[in-house]
Amino acid sequence: MTTQANGFFALTTYAPVPGSELVVVAWQLKTPENVGSIIRTAANVGASRVLVVQPDGVNYKRYKYERVAGAALQQLSVLLVTPDEVWTHLADGMVTVALETSPGSGNLYFSALPDKMALMVGNEQDGLPADVLSRCAMAVHIPMPGTVKSMNVSHAAAVAVFEWYRQMSLPGAG
Repeated sequence: MTTQANGFFALTTYAPVPGSELVVVAWQLKTPENVGSIIRTAANVGASRVLVVQPDGVNYKRYKYERVAGAALQQLSVLLVTPDEVWTHLADGMVTVALETSPGSGNLYFSALPDKMALMVGNEQDGLPADVLSRCAMAVHIPMPGTVKSMNVSHAAAVAVFEWYRQMSLPGAG
């Protein structure tokens, strides 16, 4: 029995979902390790790229997110962009989805996610800015039935991107 992840996945094939595309936008995260984790998770599901909007006045120490992202950096495009540049890096037909606990957000597990999705995740303290949230076509939240009602941004992004992959993998999807 193979227990190493690479050995296991060498024997198992999970093909990308035809006709689908995922871009993850990490909006002004304060912790570069969270950026690295999001890059790695995005590569896990075959995302085409991660757009990283750095906080004003902050210059990430690249080695911090690179160390966490690891080999994922060779699997997808990672672009450091300004807030205004984000929108120019999204292809026509790409639907922007905010992962945010905000009024009007839908339960992630009951929301039909788009085939071509730009998932927007906001920073650890404040989430997405109101002007970004207002530009998103839809907003979803992760239901949290326990007493703790917050989740690390990289963990929340992982939940959302794997739910997107699950939905795209259903028969007839894509």
